Amino acid sequence: MRIVRFTFMSALLLSGLAAASLTTRAESASGTYKFTVDDKSAKYVEFDAQRAADGSVSGSLFFSDEATIVYQDVDEAGDPREKFAGAYIKADIDGLVVEENQAVMSGTVRDSSIPYLVGLRVLLTVEDNGDNTRVPDKLTWGVYKFIKRDWKPSDAEWENDPGVGLTWWATDLERRDDKGYQMPRPDEPAGTQSFPVASYAFVDTSDGSGDIRVAP
Repeated sequence: MRIVRFTFMSALLLSGLAAASLTTRAESASGTYKFTVDDKSAKYVEFDAQRAADGSVSGSLFFSDEATIVYQDVDEAGDPREKFAGAYIKADIDGLVVEENQAVMSGTVRDSSIPYLVGLRVLLTVEDNGDNTRVPDKLTWGVYKFIKRDWKPSDAEWENDPGVGLTWWATDLERRDDKGYQMPRPDEPAGTQSFPVASYAFVDTSDGSGDIRVAP
């Protein structure tokens, strides 16, 4: 009888340890990658994002580009048009979404050789393809301003459109994996929920070197 009780207690202990391991397992994305695109100028990214047990996300991102960059505010808000012989950004990561071997990270630019970028939001999306022997790792990125969406969609043929103020959920009918998003979009900074993971188009990094690691 004692042996049975000992075996039962051991099973409980092992199952408890397994449950604790699953609970503490956290999503993460990290790596270093050097690559070129159509301009043939070297680009380099280094990042590390971790989700803690309490759900919070922290990490850092460094990106550099040796290409000559022409900066101009596309909204014509008065920022001058300037050329920069190469550029870099450093960002604090505050968001992370992992879906299988892909991850989207969001953060705020804290330092940059282009001063107009400081304070803007940055999104980095990566794909981990193992040891890169058959399919290379992939990535894409973007820097975003805060957009205030104060417009209200309405039917121009209705003087008093009863649909003004309503919200709806927009999805791609041809993609079952498209989770979609709310329309009209709420006022919020660019983040990991701004676009569906499946919507990102990766740049061609066939000459890339380094390693990207995604842990779901």
